[in-house]
Amino acid sequence: MFLIDDILLRTLGFSIPGLDMFWLFEQILYFTRKEMYDQIKDKLKENRMLYELGEISDDDYTKINAYLVRQLKLAEKARDMNLGVRTDILGGE
Repeated sequence: MFLIDDILLRTLGFSIPGLDMFWLFEQILYFTRKEMYDQIKDKLKENRMLYELGEISDDDYTKINAYLVRQLKLAEKARDMNLGVRTDILGGE
């Protein structure tokens, strides 16, 4: 029952302290996406360093770099999603 009330109040722009579970989930998701983005950037730097030190071959570097760049683009899209903004699904504004 509280979940339904929370959803209805949230669509109207109201939030009740202590019952706003969706806000909490959105915050967890936001920080998780940010952490994922940061980890991929660190892996890219590490891959570049290993290549420059001669620890991995040119072919391995290219494959790993291409994979990480694809992952980074997906992480950037996920990171830039703004879930905190309420959207009017009825098209009022």
